[in-house]
Amino acid sequence: MFFRNNEVSSFTSQHFCKNADRNVLYVMGKGFDYRMNKGIQLLSSLCPELNIDCLLIEFDEGRSSASRKYKHLVEANMEVLRTIVPPDKILSRNIDLWSGTGKRKQRVGDKNVTELFSDPNSLAAYTDIIVDISALPRGIYFSLVGMLLAVLDEYYPKLEKNFFIMTSENAQLDSHIKDFEPDSELSYVHGFKGGSELTSATKQIIWLPILGEGNSRQIRAAHEKIKPNEICPILPFPSHDPRRSDNLLIEHHQLLFDELTIEGQNIIYVPEQNPYEVYRTLCQTIIDYDETLKVLNGCDIVISTFSSKLLSIGALLCAYEFKLWEEIKVGILNVDSSGYTIDDEPVAKNISDQSELFLIWLSGEPYIP
Repeated sequence: MFFRNNEVSSFTSQHFCKNADRNVLYVMGKGFDYRMNKGIQLLSSLCPELNIDCLLIEFDEGRSSASRKYKHLVEANMEVLRTIVPPDKILSRNIDLWSGTGKRKQRVGDKNVTELFSDPNSLAAYTDIIVDISALPRGIYFSLVGMLLAVLDEYYPKLEKNFFIMTSENAQLDSHIKDFEPDSELSYVHGFKGGSELTSATKQIIWLPILGEGNSRQIRAAHEKIKPNEICPILPFPSHDPRRSDNLLIEHHQLLFDELTIEGQNIIYVPEQNPYEVYRTLCQTIIDYDETLKVLNGCDIVISTFSSKLLSIGALLCAYEFKLWEEIKVGILNVDSSGYTIDDEPVAKNISDQSELFLIWLSGEPYIP
């Protein structure tokens, strides 16, 4: 089940407002992103009597963290949030993104965020769980969503709880938010390590990077870590901007074809705004590669996402399914950065008003046999 824009409003009114027994856990990030409050604002305005507990995830990415550089934007978002949800309904949880210092310093945010729901009973009181990833970094929401899916599958197998992902999407705005230098030490996302770090020298490694704007350094860093035998770049098409995939090919042409020597026939196209189509395309690609390379001792798959959150969710669903299947190892290598910078704040703020709201229903009532 997948809703966008007006469909989100219509579904929200029908599902949440007409049932007084619904108790909602709304998980979201505290950040500078202009889109942070769009989802919970819509939910609260349409269903003012709805019982909503807001779990606010706070995180700090270090000295160059955007949360510090753009503290005024974070504070503005928090002021708005407090007008939407009563302060006593906002529960803040701080996630340490780093452990150790110097050469021993390493990212642990993806592991730490999963501990928020290590006790399955923490979900018992809720009929609906919504994770809003609009202001959450990939390294956090990959592990968070994966953990929640696993908990619901194991401890609530009758699917009596509804699980949603909410996001406010705007590819043009995303292109104005630039990553700093990628981390020097890359690792696979907690819960989605696949078999890539344990692969024998004789096993083929296939890399599926989902490309986005302005991340050539991140792509190079990931390639150096993975050392794949074959690469299948994934481009968004169709997309809101019909020329987006062409522009990405132009931007990354030297990297893709001169440095990484990618074959043109390896390029895969997926719809920019349909995570389920991304999921299906990736799954079929992985199955095809596995069938083809069985005579060569099989393969391991690595997925990396350098693009929008909707495309990332499609990749996450694919990796989660193969994790349950256990026959093909699929890992997610996320390239974290030390922080972000916004190109031209006034322009970015105006662009944010054009953002589209999406709601993805992953488990619950529609999936009951």
